[in-house]
Amino acid sequence: MTRAVITTCNNIQYLLIYEENNLAECHPLISNDSFQIGNIYIGRVEKVVKNIQSAFIRLDEDHVGYLPLNDKPAMVLNRTLPKGLPSIAEGDKVLVQVEQEALKMKQARVTGNISLAGNYAALDLLTGMVGVSNKIRNAERVEELKTMVSSDMPYGVIFRTACEQARNDAIRAELQQLSTQMDQIIHKAEYERNTGLLQGGKPEYLAIMEEYGWARIDEIQTDNKVIYEELYAKKNFVTSTNAPSDQNHVPDNDSAVNQPRLLYYEDEYPLYKLLSLETEITHLLDRRVWLKSGGFLVIEPTEAMVVIDVNTGKSIGKKRQEEHLLKVNEEAAVEIAKQLRLRNLSGIILVDFINMKQPESRDKLIRTLKSVLHKDKVPSRFVDVTALELYEITRKKIRRPLHEMIR
Repeated sequence: MTRAVITTCNNIQYLLIYEENNLAECHPLISNDSFQIGNIYIGRVEKVVKNIQSAFIRLDEDHVGYLPLNDKPAMVLNRTLPKGLPSIAEGDKVLVQVEQEALKMKQARVTGNISLAGNYAALDLLTGMVGVSNKIRNAERVEELKTMVSSDMPYGVIFRTACEQARNDAIRAELQQLSTQMDQIIHKAEYERNTGLLQGGKPEYLAIMEEYGWARIDEIQTDNKVIYEELYAKKNFVTSTNAPSDQNHVPDNDSAVNQPRLLYYEDEYPLYKLLSLETEITHLLDRRVWLKSGGFLVIEPTEAMVVIDVNTGKSIGKKRQEEHLLKVNEEAAVEIAKQLRLRNLSGIILVDFINMKQPESRDKLIRTLKSVLHKDKVPSRFVDVTALELYEITRKKIRRPLHEMIR
């Protein structure tokens, strides 16, 4: 069972994802203003810096985003770009969307490929292609989904994993809704004279759960009345008996199958204490993580990368040393993948596993590492082993790491 919980601890609101009653993701919902991932802006190009292949876009009075020059905007609003023009120029008005938060000294990253996501599908302006989540393995279902896109669809379409069990009429209805919404954005952009916010993104907690996948969530619980009523108004949930109005409310856009159950927590005992959230957060900010075998990890985020050291600690092998070290390393690999998600660590990650003598042991460890990283919804991959026996991992940067957000 997968459960999403939204609650407040020490004046910080969190979205927590529990998988089989174990905390799998921890997202502080910290937003000081309306600037967030998913916002769509009409921006003006302030500067083009070719040696770093980026353009800096003035989004509004307070925010500047950077746009890689190979990410050509779908819409330049002040002029028609001649064929063969390598990139945009200073002074151009462009339609862009925030796709990555500002990280440390870097501005937020924006893209010229505007996209809109729903429960079942996502549309974008540039690709013009039809794709299906690779997690849908049924070939007949894949082909059936592709036939739902009409030949005159002007946008790229990606069908999400939730489509596998969803009703076809619900998917078609969402495609029509997203297409109409994209049409409206384009029309508004073409006639808007001013720069600034064109359309705000979804609330952060909704965006994160959408990225995780609604079909994967069985239950949503919150002690925040406002958020409960916002979710209830979406009419996508089976609600508890303490709903604010309709006691027998069921989703109106699809069957109740694969729809999360929505619960409002109203007991006197605080929800964050029931979850031991303060203790969980303390552990997630600790640089040392103990393993069941007695070994431990030391996790050190730095400016350039994240460094993780694996130690045998109190773990003692009674017989075969190589087998024992492999066992500790494999346990560490599973825990590292877990901690990357929980702490939202990303970028370049170097892991110093315990040295093993046999090449077969190293190969088995690499297979384990690849397997556990594959389960992460944020793109993560094993890269290589360096000459110094350091294991290289990369994980895509989307949001700031936990330790930067709450310390």
